[in-house]
Amino acid sequence: MPATDTQASPLVAVRSYPDRVLSDRHGYHQLLLGLEGCVELEVSGRSRRVAPGVLVPIPSGDTHHYLAPRDNRTLVVDLPVAWCESLALEEVLTRDARRLSPVLMNQARRLREADPTALAAWLGGALSPPSKTVGEPRLRLLHLLPEIEADLARRWRVRDWAARCHMAEAAFARQFRALTGRSPHAWLLERRLERAETLMVESSASLTEIALACGFGDAAHFSRTFRDRHGLSPRFWRQTQPLASSASKPSR
Repeated sequence: MPATDTQASPLVAVRSYPDRVLSDRHGYHQLLLGLEGCVELEVSGRSRRVAPGVLVPIPSGDTHHYLAPRDNRTLVVDLPVAWCESLALEEVLTRDARRLSPVLMNQARRLREADPTALAAWLGGALSPPSKTVGEPRLRLLHLLPEIEADLARRWRVRDWAARCHMAEAAFARQFRALTGRSPHAWLLERRLERAETLMVESSASLTEIALACGFGDAAHFSRTFRDRHGLSPRFWRQTQPLASSASKPSR
């Protein structure tokens, strides 16, 4: 289902366009990425071909016409105007079509739901200018999220995140909430707990080892946080998982 003018969060879908000329104009920004086949597109009088690997932006309010002369599959990302404004993405969304790298294409093929972190990681690469500059702090934020997830054991501090994006901490917190729907602290806690759950099921590490690997101070801190979120201890939760008996060993 396409986004509406009042949609608060981005929507991601794979669509096939018909073999006839259609016209559209909507109150949200849109990105079209060719996966298979091609779509002939005209945006505000300019012709574009959405071929495999080619990303084409359609700014909000621009009338566009499209025709797909053969079978096609196109990744469509609908981006609400308010969401883009909060991240100051309007400028990059008005840039010309570009060809994405194989890495970004592989990431795009896995974007089936508008998961904020996955979408942020992809947008950060897909919308980056050809030559990286010191500016564009919001794009820095898009790049920051996957870096944090890759190193959850680190003692991350919000003020350090803000500094790396060249933003004041309060402004950074607002941009972060606009992107993820969570405060920086809440988002980080969720990611740490999710990683801990994965490790409890897929590894034989002790709870202390898991706690430290996920950025908790110690096993006691991890246990309190986990119990607050799930209503039971991590040890008991681990014992109830299907793979826990074969993958884990008792923790002390």
